[in-house]
Amino acid sequence: MSDLRFSSRVGLLVKAVVAIAISALALWWSFRGVDTETLLADLGQSSGPKLAGYFAAQLVCHLIRVVRWAIVLSPLATVSFRSVFAAASLGFPASFFLPLRLGELVRPMMISRAGVPFAGAMASVVVERIADGLVNLGLFFLYLRLLPSSSPMPDQLQSLATVALVGFGGALGVLVLATLFRNTALGLLRRVLGPLSPKLADKVVGLLVTFTDGILALRSPGRVAAFFGLSLLYWLLNGTSTWWLSTSYAEGLPWLAGPFTISVVVFAITIPAGPAFAGTLEAGFKLGLGAFGISASTAVAAAIAVHASTILLLAGLAGAGLLLAEPNQRRNLRNTPRPTDNNPGA
Repeated sequence: MSDLRFSSRVGLLVKAVVAIAISALALWWSFRGVDTETLLADLGQSSGPKLAGYFAAQLVCHLIRVVRWAIVLSPLATVSFRSVFAAASLGFPASFFLPLRLGELVRPMMISRAGVPFAGAMASVVVERIADGLVNLGLFFLYLRLLPSSSPMPDQLQSLATVALVGFGGALGVLVLATLFRNTALGLLRRVLGPLSPKLADKVVGLLVTFTDGILALRSPGRVAAFFGLSLLYWLLNGTSTWWLSTSYAEGLPWLAGPFTISVVVFAITIPAGPAFAGTLEAGFKLGLGAFGISASTAVAAAIAVHASTILLLAGLAGAGLLLAEPNQRRNLRNTPRPTDNNPGA
């Protein structure tokens, strides 16, 4: 047991070192060609009203994400909006600040303490991530068609889009197979694991049932329409607020630059990196705004403004989530439920 723990810790340490190295490399690439004087001059043009508008829009974006997640959770258990808001307000900042996507466990952990099966809660997060990836992918290729023919689009963007297409498309395929052939998969698992350990077979089958129940939460046409409608609204508002803030540093920037840059940033931050998307977010801005002829210095200035604003906003949301959390959500917050538990929050 001690050997396994040691091996697990070493593996986690190696991953952390690699993630930090990726962040360092991304930061180096992002700031390559950046003129310090120009960067400071651009940052000096920061606009208070535009920063306030960006904050307000991002708060609305957060509420949209909370409502969307509540829609996915609603068939799994009856939970209060307060519980969902608290879990999301702590979970989203955790996924931002913690490295290696470890923060993705916080939302399922907290909402499971409100009565949602942990595996189903995890499935809801997976559904959200894949749906967001696919929506962004579709918007990205739409934006590509709308770009001016003279746009200096870097070749790296095509590579990022291809990687995203393979990744999110593959994940969608797995979800579809798990949904359409659930009974077949359950029977196969029981036949394979049953002779080895009936107890293990029961646990694995129970986990898969709960997990696919979470995936099937969107089977209602109305729920699907609401989910994807809110997703589209979220990403368009996110892109619009990014454009609004970026115009402080790039006068005359077309609206399309905001949503397009956000799509590129989403591709960039899927690369496992250090905490708070350090480096990868800046690289996404440099690539996205670069397609509109924006200099590296100006693009990095916009990225720094967005990055700093996001850190402040998420820190505030985390505090609000902790204050609004139900007593059972706060209790033993450090103890993450095991995925094999059918209802850890009960």
